[in-house]
Amino acid sequence: MGWIKSKFQGVRYREHAVRKHGLLPDRYYTIFYKLNGKMVQEALGWASESWEEEVNGEKKRVNWTEKRAAAVLAELQKNQSLGTGPRTLREKRALKEKAQAILKAESLTLAEFWDQDYQHVLKARIKPTSWKKEVSHFKNRIRPAMGGKALTSITSVDVERMVDQMRTDELTPRTQQYAVGTFFRIWKHAAKRKLVKIGDNPATAVPVKQVNNTRLRILSPEELKNILQYLAASDPAAYDITLFCAYTGCRFSEAARLKWEHVDLDRNIALFTDTKNRDSREVHLESELTALLKRRIPGRTGETVFTKQDGFPLNEPPSAFKTAVDKLGLNKDRGPRDRITFHSLRHTAATFAARNHTDVKDMQLIFGWKTPSMVFRYVKGNESARRHAMKGLARTLSGEESKIVPIEKAEEVNAQ
Repeated sequence: MGWIKSKFQGVRYREHAVRKHGLLPDRYYTIFYKLNGKMVQEALGWASESWEEEVNGEKKRVNWTEKRAAAVLAELQKNQSLGTGPRTLREKRALKEKAQAILKAESLTLAEFWDQDYQHVLKARIKPTSWKKEVSHFKNRIRPAMGGKALTSITSVDVERMVDQMRTDELTPRTQQYAVGTFFRIWKHAAKRKLVKIGDNPATAVPVKQVNNTRLRILSPEELKNILQYLAASDPAAYDITLFCAYTGCRFSEAARLKWEHVDLDRNIALFTDTKNRDSREVHLESELTALLKRRIPGRTGETVFTKQDGFPLNEPPSAFKTAVDKLGLNKDRGPRDRITFHSLRHTAATFAARNHTDVKDMQLIFGWKTPSMVFRYVKGNESARRHAMKGLARTLSGEESKIVPIEKAEEVNAQ
């Protein structure tokens, strides 16, 4: 049917051919008015449609009527004349949606944000091992401490209480660091979604004891030789990846993910594409490694170079390496930072490369470090050289007798 003018100027409707609302045909209301010199028409809805609205302090179900349509139009026209507030229904709906979004964001809890958003984004972006760690930190530490709180209401006090609880549970400082770091990243992602402000991150104000877990010990050539001999007899697959990591200084994960299409035996080059810092790098292969790789018989594209003895992929350093270290007694009576692990192969390679006067920049390129500071984190000094230096210092000081006044003589001078 055509449009019918109501008794209110600027309000009109059309009637449904069949459907009734009460005794009358159902009516579809619109308003029309002038905006910036042009006529505008906007739809309101059917009289049979109802919604909840607060009327005189009480929530009631209301419907569209001529009078209610006229009131909406009058409000929009008043806003036009005053130059404030929404001038159209579209602007009014946008403001309402924004207000609802803000209200929803203000009430969104940390646990809801984790369940609905963060964990899904996280899983798609990081390694499975890192994913499991973050899930564990959230489940066991963060959720119990503040999962039920609205994101916008969380403060540094909440993070401090979580850390205090971990100390009470006698968890290591490293675990405390990881949990606070996980919360920091959750907040950062919430800021990206514009739910909070990145500058208000409560984790930045919480002091966590710094941990120095740098390994102090490297393998001597003799110790490495003994380990390799043990592995050659007990687990040839473990021997191969151990020798490769020892001679290249690569991370275990880089060797385990190395594929045959990234090995060039003509140029004696291997390319690591899936590295910790996400930058690809080449490593030169010495004759011992090219012989090893040729012996393994190059596989097809997509196949990894190193596998377990049963042919399955390596997800963690071979247990045979730890067995060899234990059998040889290399960790007997050693402290946590002084124990040999598979990662010690990387520390050992870096240390001997430095002792061979390798430039710091070349060290970064060889071992895949972003900053020079990582060179000094991994490289261990030469103990013999340090002892020699200290002996030289002692000899120098003890030989300069003319510059040293004995205590007895100094007292005599002061007495005079």
